[in-house]
Amino acid sequence: MPKRILPLIPRQLIVEDVIIETERIVINCRARLSAPRCPSCRRVSSRMHSRYQRRIADLPWQGCTVVLCVHVRRLRCANRRCEQRIFAERAENVAARHARRTLRVRDVQRSVGLALGGEAGARLVERLSMRVSADTMLRIVRADRQVHQGAPRVLGVDDWAWRKGQRYGTVLVDLEAHQVVDLLPDRESETLAAWLKSHPGAEIIARDRAGSYAKGAREGAPLARQVADRWHMLRNCSDALLSVVEKRYKLVREVGRSLANDVYPDRPLERPATIGMSGAALDHQRRSRAQRNIMFDAVVSLRDKGWTISAIAHETGRDRKTIRQWLLDKQPGTWERASRHPANAFETYLVSRWEDGCRNATQLYREVCGLGYRGEARSFRRWIEARLRDGRSPPTAPSVRHPRWKAPSPRQAVRLLTTSSDTLCQDDARFVDAVRAASPIIAEFADLARRFHAILVGREAVEFEPWLAQALGSAIASSRAASGAISMRCAPH
Repeated sequence: MPKRILPLIPRQLIVEDVIIETERIVINCRARLSAPRCPSCRRVSSRMHSRYQRRIADLPWQGCTVVLCVHVRRLRCANRRCEQRIFAERAENVAARHARRTLRVRDVQRSVGLALGGEAGARLVERLSMRVSADTMLRIVRADRQVHQGAPRVLGVDDWAWRKGQRYGTVLVDLEAHQVVDLLPDRESETLAAWLKSHPGAEIIARDRAGSYAKGAREGAPLARQVADRWHMLRNCSDALLSVVEKRYKLVREVGRSLANDVYPDRPLERPATIGMSGAALDHQRRSRAQRNIMFDAVVSLRDKGWTISAIAHETGRDRKTIRQWLLDKQPGTWERASRHPANAFETYLVSRWEDGCRNATQLYREVCGLGYRGEARSFRRWIEARLRDGRSPPTAPSVRHPRWKAPSPRQAVRLLTTSSDTLCQDDARFVDAVRAASPIIAEFADLARRFHAILVGREAVEFEPWLAQALGSAIASSRAASGAISMRCAPH
């Protein structure tokens, strides 16, 4: 064997033979240690028990796959008191236990997997003569993840959804390394406090608006400084402006309609949306149901005359499975899908309350929450509209064309009011100017919100105190409440 290839072999192995095949190179070798130690009692032993071969993939040579065929000895432990009677000699600096690739091959594959992922990484390393499956590539990446012994210096705490609207957990992020540190099963303060106590080291904790996170941070890391996350502070301010707009949305809508009439007088305005289906859609549904009922009666009549299912399907043009299912159910099929909404468990109670005269979705939501409902209010309101309000008569007025510009919703209006006028289109800018002129309260609050956004995004800390004083001194109750909440979240903990 040429001596120039010896540096290519791991130093812990002694090469006995090299076999060059068409597409690979097999290197027969053995461990360099003559008398290995027992891994349990560390006693040196040379008492042979048996041998076996271990095949380990190594870095390729000139595009050829390299396989290390290591002849491993099994030895008997010389210590009679040792629980491990038999052990195998190891080459831990060459490959991990039970591994089928050397450490240096694993490092290369891990780097490729981190850069490209599973499928793309597997295709690349196959061209590099280090073939591996995409699943194994991902397992290599996951197995070598860094284990955080302590908490990062700047820790971000926020909630995340196991299942949106039903079950939430807590995500912990290293805000300096931009990496997820851990996931907690719930949003309870005790869970966060226990994690912080077992992972000390956090100096700054950036959290959301939940009070449980503030309590958990105080209990788990009392010396850490708590700061409010900028996104949640902006959300606080945006929600406060939204409440102001919603209280005056009748005025905002009238401004939008008048603007649409002035700009597009030849186009009629869109009628306000009604709860449930439109008249045309409901008429189509009724016609479709009537046609299915007629078809079902014909199927039953033919079946009573002794026709086979195949003959009925050929006559009616329906699929045989459809005909068979109709006859089994004794009714025509429906396209309505079974709902898995969490409010289904309370349908009997809700129907009784609805028949008693309670038509307030918010009140019904509070009541079912007391009975154990865990869904979101918005989702519950949609369920109420779809299930209980279907009895309302649909509009019979003919549909009209939509205008090219229509009055925005309250949330859309908030977005327009807080967006720089330089980035708005002409129609949106005209609408913002009209709303500000029609409502000085909205105009004042919009100015406060835009200034607060500029302070946070531009990191203008010196401007925060004057802004807070102006907001607290405002005549708008929502402004005082929002600024008070922001002030509490900015206070040291």
